[in-house]
Amino acid sequence: MVPFTRRTLLHSVCGLATVLAGCSGVFEGSGESAHTPSRSDGSSPSSAGSVSDPDAVVTRVDTDRQPVWLDDEDGRPTESPRSRPTESEIIDTAAKADRVSVVDDADRSEIRSFLDGTDFDTETVYVQTVTIEECFRLTLCQIRWAADNITTDYGRVSRPYDEPCTAGNKIYAVWVIRIPDTVNADDISSYSSSIGGNSCERQRAGAEGGSESGSEAALSNDRRTQTGGEQA
Repeated sequence: MVPFTRRTLLHSVCGLATVLAGCSGVFEGSGESAHTPSRSDGSSPSSAGSVSDPDAVVTRVDTDRQPVWLDDEDGRPTESPRSRPTESEIIDTAAKADRVSVVDDADRSEIRSFLDGTDFDTETVYVQTVTIEECFRLTLCQIRWAADNITTDYGRVSRPYDEPCTAGNKIYAVWVIRIPDTVNADDISSYSSSIGGNSCERQRAGAEGGSESGSEAALSNDRRTQTGGEQA
C-alpha cells in the first residue's frame, strides 16, 4: 500500500493486554480534563508526565496483519496477529508521521487528520497496536512517560449483549495517542501496558478506596532486543 502523506488529507482532527472488544470501532470521549506537564521554559521538554484522558483516536480492525505501520520500504508487516500482543511506535517528527501507513478498513482519514493536527515541536504521537478478543472492549485510562519508557493503562469491559461478536476471535485495536510533550524516540528503551478488569471509572474508585476489584494483566515490550478515554 502506498502510505498517505501529510499533504494528502487536511481534514479537521477528531476528537494490553490480552483482551479488548468489538467488530467495529467505538469512539467515546470524556469530559475529564487532561493534565499537561509543566515546562521550565517555552522549549525544554519535561522528563516525565502523565495524562488521564489524552487526545487520541482508535480504530478496530479484523485483519490478518498489523493495520497501521511505519513504512520503511519493506511494505506491510507480515507477522501473525498472535505473534506479539502489542506493538508500539513513537512518532516524534512530521517526517516520520508522513511514513505512517493505514489499511483501507481502518479509519484512515481520522488517523491522518490526527497526525496532521499534531505540532511536533511541542507534542509527540504514540501509536500502540493491541491484539484483543472482539467480545471485550478496552478504554484508554492513562498514558505516562519518562526519560526512557512509556506506559499505558486500560480498563476492560464486556461489549453490550446486542453487539455481535465471536468468542475467542481476536482482532486488532490501534490507539493513536497525542502526548503533550516532546519525547525522543531514540531515548525510549521500553514500553509497558496494564489492563484492569474494570472500567477506568471503577478502577479509580477502587484505588481511592484502597482496593481494586477485578483482575489486571500487564505486558511489556523492551526495544533493546475512563470516566472517559477512547474506547475500542
